[in-house]
Amino acid sequence: MNTASVRQYWHQLTSTNHLCQFIDVILRSYGQVMLQNNPVSGLIFSIGILFGSYSAGKPQTALACLLAVVCANAIAYLYQLNRKAWLQGIYGFNACLIGIALSVFCENSLYLWLSIILAAILSVFITQAFSSILQQWYLPCLTIPFVLITWLYLLATPSFSVLIREPSTELSAQISSFNLLHLIPDSILGIAEVFLFNSALAGVIFLAGLAVNSIRMAIYALASSLLAIGIALLYGSQIEMISLGLYSFNAILTAITLATFSNNQDFKTNIYIVFGIIFTVLTQAALATILKPFAIPVLTLPFVLVSWLWLLTNQTLSQR
Repeated sequence: MNTASVRQYWHQLTSTNHLCQFIDVILRSYGQVMLQNNPVSGLIFSIGILFGSYSAGKPQTALACLLAVVCANAIAYLYQLNRKAWLQGIYGFNACLIGIALSVFCENSLYLWLSIILAAILSVFITQAFSSILQQWYLPCLTIPFVLITWLYLLATPSFSVLIREPSTELSAQISSFNLLHLIPDSILGIAEVFLFNSALAGVIFLAGLAVNSIRMAIYALASSLLAIGIALLYGSQIEMISLGLYSFNAILTAITLATFSNNQDFKTNIYIVFGIIFTVLTQAALATILKPFAIPVLTLPFVLVSWLWLLTNQTLSQR
């Protein structure tokens, strides 16, 4: 059987078998790292990554790369993004690089693997957002999602201690030191921080103001504040900042904005909003590191940046 026959047989197989089609997309994602829309090239690249990982003494890097590519392509398929781009592996190659980078720069731990999954998913939305921005100039987004997300995680490490070392009893002690009885009051404090007030009573009033107009938005505000606190705790952020609601107010604004501009209110939309909240927390930690030498607060910049990107992606999702 010659090369042309093999290629034709594989094409027929991917057209009729969904599993083979997904494998083809995975391989093309590897190939697109060097702009090769070819599953054979991708297969060779994946073998090279496996060999390089073992040579560097970090065999988990190859697995991290594969996990990131699978997650990215699965989420792009779930949200029915540009099918032609998906079939060519466009939504997976940035995730491929992200999986390698995070496994190289961060300690091997459960938090690393969870971060790789999350980062791969976020890269899909950022790819779609930049594609929307750059299409008017007929420019591809290339590896800008990989650069931004890798920078984001590396800049967040000073605030999120679990990313730079193996989780230990210190993290457990930190989580246990956070009084769960204060979870709701601290979440409400995060709502007050939207207006730069450090008052739980003010937070209750602001929450009531939301509920008067929309119970759904009030639920989004409280739930996003709770989620932001949980993420910050899991990543080992400072208890003082968490308790003051400083990781919550940007997440609240992001959740309300995305919920307001989403045409559908289904399960996929809510998951999409959750991703936006998580990305907001990570962005805030990274910006805090950048701005620390200048002694200026991040204010609502994380919310603005994430909302811009997510709303650009939402233009595509709304067309569904």
